[in-house]
Amino acid sequence: MSNPYVIGSHVDCDDIGACICQAAGPGLECADNKLRVKISDAAGNTVTIGPDGGVYGAGGSGGGGVVATADTACIDMGGQGTAGSPLTAAPIINPAAGNLLACTPAGMRAALTVGACGLTGDGTDAAPLAAKVQTWPFACDVTAKAGGVYCDANGVLRSDPRPAFDYQQNQVVNDYPDKTVPAAEDTWVETRTLDVVNPDPCRPANLLVVQELDVDLVLPANAGGAYGFGTDEMVYHRNRGSTTESDFHVQVTKVGRFAGPIPPGGTTQVVLNVSMGRGVGGATYNRIQTLIRAFLFIF
Repeated sequence: MSNPYVIGSHVDCDDIGACICQAAGPGLECADNKLRVKISDAAGNTVTIGPDGGVYGAGGSGGGGVVATADTACIDMGGQGTAGSPLTAAPIINPAAGNLLACTPAGMRAALTVGACGLTGDGTDAAPLAAKVQTWPFACDVTAKAGGVYCDANGVLRSDPRPAFDYQQNQVVNDYPDKTVPAAEDTWVETRTLDVVNPDPCRPANLLVVQELDVDLVLPANAGGAYGFGTDEMVYHRNRGSTTESDFHVQVTKVGRFAGPIPPGGTTQVVLNVSMGRGVGGATYNRIQTLIRAFLFIF
């Protein structure tokens, strides 16, 4: 090919186009000696030749295109994706009272108050929040024997219900016209009861019962009689004198643990059966005094 720039030579457009095409670099291509933009066949490429003949990329700034955005409940999007209006994304902070989340110059952060009662740490990796506890000081195993900590309806930490103690009693004193002391041993002559109520709605109550009994005997000379609790004869007395012994009495007491705990809020009945017997020589009685004391231990 002759040099198209030699003076006096004739050069047409095809010759010039062919020369330029030989120098085309990346992004350009020639067809029929016409230089044009080369559109990549790579997947996802959105660049085309627009209706006005210009290079057009959908969503870009060319041809008035913008990037479509949409807000979410947590992010506020802005901008058009152009040099003059770049895309922005701002967090939406819930204004509700108690929200600790904030956007700081160093990024998002939930600032925690350090030093709250019952807590240690500041919420960082180096000092995570933890319950502030003491060293278990007892010989038994903490896992097997320790009580619990609970959250109440107001969000306040609570411990196991506090131990409690209660006391209930029933005292009965009855006077009678002289009644004959039965001859048969352990004859039940009176029944006294006490309905014991566990006032604790949470835990069972262990019950310790104290029973007291006092019977006044009238014993002519050489007469005798006995009394006690149920089948447990506690007192026997015989008048060895020559005159009537009036109102002989000895107060006796029994103490014992009542079988089985009382369930929370439950009731149980303690029964005291007054027994008499071995009456001889015209022995009589004219007064029976009983006292039932109930000690409730709730823990």
